[in-house]
Amino acid sequence: MSKVYFLKTKGREPSVMEKAGKKISETFSFDREDKVALKVHFGERQSKTYLSPDLVKSVYNKLDVKEKALVDCNVLYKGERAFESSHKKLALDQGFDFAPIVICDGQAGEKEKKIQVNLKHFKEIKIGALLDNFNSLLVISHFKGHSLSGFGGALKNVGMGLGSKAGKLEMHKAFNLEVSGALCVGCGSCQKECPSDAIEIKDGKAEINFDKCLHCGKCIAVCPLGAIIIPFGDSSSLELQEKIVEYSYGILEGKKAFFINVLLGITSRCDCVREEQKPIMEDIGILCSDDIVSIDKASLDLAKKEHFEREGVNPLIQIDYAERLGMGSKDYQLELL
Repeated sequence: MSKVYFLKTKGREPSVMEKAGKKISETFSFDREDKVALKVHFGERQSKTYLSPDLVKSVYNKLDVKEKALVDCNVLYKGERAFESSHKKLALDQGFDFAPIVICDGQAGEKEKKIQVNLKHFKEIKIGALLDNFNSLLVISHFKGHSLSGFGGALKNVGMGLGSKAGKLEMHKAFNLEVSGALCVGCGSCQKECPSDAIEIKDGKAEINFDKCLHCGKCIAVCPLGAIIIPFGDSSSLELQEKIVEYSYGILEGKKAFFINVLLGITSRCDCVREEQKPIMEDIGILCSDDIVSIDKASLDLAKKEHFEREGVNPLIQIDYAERLGMGSKDYQLELL
């Protein structure tokens, strides 16, 4: 049975977050020679409930290791987090200006590493190559709802978060991208950026040749009008959750890892939503564990599973599958800090 440490706290005031960070830092340890990647989600500019930078700063300052940095990978959709340069600028503007920032898949997803996993959905996964510069992970996740996976916790933060652009496409099973005829104006931005010459402009509209397409996701990011559409419905919630877990499995293999789930400002949708969201419940606190399955299960139990159930979405799928893969245990002991 794994231990999950629970610090009851409310609010996001800097002084509160600083004290909380110091307290939860007592629950994990790294060797002084370790190189630690702190996996975080910097939030979107319009968000108000994203992960507290003051909490992350407090945890970061307590780490006495050889090397440490805040890490993430680029996203698929159009926005500031689609490219390394704008991703970093957003992170700084959001308050994450106290540490080096590493976008592990490079400027536009070109820095990629493949890892063999030989699992149900994937023989290999594709992750940000720069993660290889670190031997340890400290995963700090804002726990919240998600329309396709039910909730986003440590498993999703690792699996989806550290997948490269191509990896994210594979997880969403979004190979047959759609060009919206109503939105596309044939500007050629996607054609110019496509690394495999898979896009042509015909009759004033972009057209994708899927025999050439590398599924890198660059066209999605560069389209100024959002005309490249990801058909997220191509993948069921069950498949998506299991794929996220398989990515987490491959990423964590051979790495020392600790996990922090922040149950403050819990919203119904994820921090990728570019608008202010209202929390759906009172603040609960902060959880810490070295077991990724236990911490997500404890988080879901404390926040109540029914808040994250949707039609066709069972939020326990990712937890059950991760346990079956031997990544941790659903049985945990909650210990108050």
